[in-house]
Amino acid sequence: MTRVAIVLGASRGIGRATALHLSSKGYVTVLCARSSDALERVAGDTVGGQPVHVFPGDITVPSYRDELVNYAKRRFGRIDVLVNNAPGPAPGFFDHVTSDDVSSAMGQKLVPYLDLIKSVAPVMMRDQFGRIVNVVGNIGKEPAPGMFLSGLVNAAVSNASKYLASQYARHNITVNCVHPGTIRTQRYDRAVEQMSRAGGISRQQAEDRLREAIPVDRPGSADEVAAVIGFLASDAASYLTGQQISVDGGQLTCV
Repeated sequence: MTRVAIVLGASRGIGRATALHLSSKGYVTVLCARSSDALERVAGDTVGGQPVHVFPGDITVPSYRDELVNYAKRRFGRIDVLVNNAPGPAPGFFDHVTSDDVSSAMGQKLVPYLDLIKSVAPVMMRDQFGRIVNVVGNIGKEPAPGMFLSGLVNAAVSNASKYLASQYARHNITVNCVHPGTIRTQRYDRAVEQMSRAGGISRQQAEDRLREAIPVDRPGSADEVAAVIGFLASDAASYLTGQQISVDGGQLTCV
């Protein structure tokens, strides 16, 4: 049976790597991100015999989320996999965060994730199969200075995922979280550049500092995260649900 997967944030980084991975494994994929041109380039890079569908839009807009799910249901009659992958809020310290900032942060990631899960769940329950993978981040487990909103939102996503894993388990629907650590993406490059400027150090020195906290002594790749997501999306992962899996080279030492 050919599985159908919706992948958010598929234009770059972990989302792009996940889209390519699933396509290579024979999934029909629906790629979502704001940039149509970027998604078309990803679609052109896919290797596999199954169709790749581009559905550009802003996942924070409720009408787009409805259109996305309705498109998949009309086109394929099924949705087997949902990979929720959206960026977190901007850095900020608690003293500078307003109530509007909190609402905006929740609307950027938590609300779209939950809304999409609620929309695809009836289709998955009908078919008695579903794989929901939420890309979150270690900061939801262990707070970091200046990242109050990211920690708040990620912790909420993780808690909700555990709840939903129990609710949907009897329908053969799994819900798991993947927490990327330091991964070499465009976001990583921006962090290195910012550290270099702020500290008056070279790019190499900035990268060296980032590696100090990683036991395997290197940043991860988007492909390595995508491989974990790919397994969680597979039929073989049927007994794995409600889990919080860090892909971070051993960086996070707490549970």
